Parts: sequence; C-alpha cells; structure tokens
Amino acid sequence: MIKISALLLMLFLYGCTTNQLHFAEYTPDIELRKIEATKTHVDITQVSGAETCERCSESSKIVWHPANNKGGLYEGFANIPIENWSEFTKSSLGSETGSSTKAKIELKRIFLKTWQNPQYYACHTEILVHINGQIYQGKAIIKIAGSGQDLPYRNIATLNPAALKAIDLSIKSAYFNATSKITTH
Repeated sequence: MIKISALLLMLFLYGCTTNQLHFAEYTPDIELRKIEATKTHVDITQVSGAETCERCSESSKIVWHPANNKGGLYEGFANIPIENWSEFTKSSLGSETGSSTKAKIELKRIFLKTWQNPQYYACHTEILVHINGQIYQGKAIIKIAGSGQDLPYRNIATLNPAALKAIDLSIKSAYFNATSKITTH
C-alpha cells in the first residue's frame, strides 16, 4: 500500500509543470549552441496569445515561478517582465523580413522557473506555428545551470536578466519542433 501511495504521489508531482522542470535534465551546452546558431529563415508576420496574468498561478498561460529553498521554502508566481512579446518572439526566432517562409506564431504556454539551490533557470514553451494555412504544434524545455533569480529578502525574488535566455532558446526550440512536422510531397 505504501508503494502504491508513493507511486501515486510521484505521478501527481510529475504532472505539474514546475516539477517537470525541476526534474528535467539540464540542456547540454552543445545543444544550446546548436539552437542559437541555427537560422530559421522565417518572416514572422504576427504573434498572438501573449496574455499576462493578474493573479498568477501554476496554470497561468505566461508565468514566472521563482522558487527558493534557502532559509525556508518560498514559491510564488509572477508575470515575466517582457513588455512586448511580439518583438521578443520575433527576435528569438531571428525573423527576417522578406523571407519566403511566412509564419504566424501563437503562444500557448510559457512557463519560466528559477530555483536557488541548486541554481538553475528553465522554460517550458508550447506554441502553434501557422504556415501556408497549416498549423503545427511545437513544444520545448530548456534548462540551464546558473542563477536565474536574486533573493534580496527571504520571500522576495527578482529575475536575473540572464534567465530570459531560457525563454529565448525555448521559443526557438519549440519552433524547430513544430516545423519538423512539416511534410513535403
């Protein structure tokens, strides 16, 4: 009975995004460099779905989850401090005006998590890519070792701008995941 209860608890904990990111493997440096170096050759004509949260929670569409296990457990949820998601997404994808491939990007979920000990920042991204009247779903998780947050007080976290790299690479990786599903006839 104890084994079944432990298994059910593990399945429940793994089901939430914050735990999926916490237990995810770190993204190897070689993979991060490959994502950065690979060109998309796309003209992003529209970005939609950038909804910020007023009462942020685990289920918010675009959210930052700072967590700290140093001097007591603190977990909270906040908006990701990006003012213009359209420009950020276009920049992440290296949008090229005039490219023959035109795409619309729909942000379905961006979940950024930072953790203090061990220090890491991670991002789970889900997008829809609209190309030539077809829709392709893309997903990605990027996890990077390093400080993604600062803790000026025990229950206050501030985002380290370096953590935006995880979002940037996660959006690009999700785009590659989506476009890998395009079949040519």
